[in-house]
Amino acid sequence: MAGTISVRLADRYKIGARTSAPRPSRQARTDMEQDTAMSENPDELVTAATRALAILDVFSMEEPHLGLSEIARRVGLAKTTALRLLKTLEASHYVARTDQAQWRLGPATASLGSRYTMAFDVRESIEPALRKLSDETGEDMSFFVRDGDRRIRLVKVRCPQAQHNSARVGEAMPLDRGASGLVLLAFMGETGPLYDEIRARGYHVTVGEARRTSASIAVPVFGNRWRVAGALCIGMPASPGVAPRLQAYAPRLLQAAQSLSAMLSYDAGAARHAGRPRATWHP
Repeated sequence: MAGTISVRLADRYKIGARTSAPRPSRQARTDMEQDTAMSENPDELVTAATRALAILDVFSMEEPHLGLSEIARRVGLAKTTALRLLKTLEASHYVARTDQAQWRLGPATASLGSRYTMAFDVRESIEPALRKLSDETGEDMSFFVRDGDRRIRLVKVRCPQAQHNSARVGEAMPLDRGASGLVLLAFMGETGPLYDEIRARGYHVTVGEARRTSASIAVPVFGNRWRVAGALCIGMPASPGVAPRLQAYAPRLLQAAQSLSAMLSYDAGAARHAGRPRATWHP
């Protein structure tokens, strides 16, 4: 596309030609003046793009349809400005109008999301972080995600020095037993004294709960809009005195979870809001 534009510009203004260029047409002169104005005011382009993206961001699962006045209010724009941006987005199918004269996200956003999903593999992003943490702690690492009333071990990194168990990638385990399951429930908004304690502490330790022979500590990892992406977990065999050993890993595990949260989210401040319960993660 860029090459095509360059060729067209070269044809229009005879860029690089040895002969003298003809006088540009009135339309060409207008285009040149606009290009010059844009280059002298680059913030105008950035502001327009930022405003358009802000409009796309006001729609949510809870509020998929919004009126012009509400969109303008949330973005902090005059209705006339918001309408111009909405019409521009509509022309590219990023928003659409409903029969009730409201606005919603358009099909182009679904296409964009699909391309993002294809280009972004959560396992490829998380596994290097788990491997680094496993090397530092000398322990086995896992990353769990919620799947209905179960939790799934999405990533597993074994440490050669650790005492191995039979845990495997893709394994489904109870959601209401084990450190990672309870952490997922707590930070997805489950109510009760235990979940209040987990949210306040930021992590949870269990010994012999999901499996009689296993112990673990888990912390939440967040993605976009502080929604829970999964739970980062250190596992080891259950034994006397294992709980304090696991608790000693809490600061390092929390630090790793914050880094992962920042990486998985477009909002760099996601990790600062790690105590906020959010909706479930959708694979």
